[in-house]
Amino acid sequence: MTAKIQRIHGIELRSFLATLTSESGSLNPARKQYRMGPTPSMEDHTVKLTLVAESAELGWFTIGPAPAGTCITLSLVAHHEESGLPARLSANECEAWMRALFGNSWMPHVYSCDCATGPASMNVVSYRVYLDGLQRPSPKPLEVLAEGCVRLDGL
Repeated sequence: MTAKIQRIHGIELRSFLATLTSESGSLNPARKQYRMGPTPSMEDHTVKLTLVAESAELGWFTIGPAPAGTCITLSLVAHHEESGLPARLSANECEAWMRALFGNSWMPHVYSCDCATGPASMNVVSYRVYLDGLQRPSPKPLEVLAEGCVRLDGL
């Protein structure tokens, strides 16, 4: 499925990732949001999904001093094409989108995240990637409070 996503959306995904990593390196501490989609689900063509990304300086997630870097939170949101009602995506498809976006070299640094709250959270699948001060993917810094984030590769 990852190969299919890359074949269909590769240019858009590369552009999306370039925007996330270049903008997240700015000195502006404000949170920034980006969107990609809606696009058809790979498993169910009656479902559309949107990838929503938010980048924020690591200081947003710490109580005390924070290391240099950025946290990118990516959420996959799905809805039925005809009705607009929320829809579910399989874990397999969600992970395939993350692999298509980040590639294998970044996957050890992708965290599954239970960070969405409220009624919509049941239909939102979120991930986080932490970037160091040089915009390279890195493990979650110890200073970052994110108990609901678990490495996707299970390590």
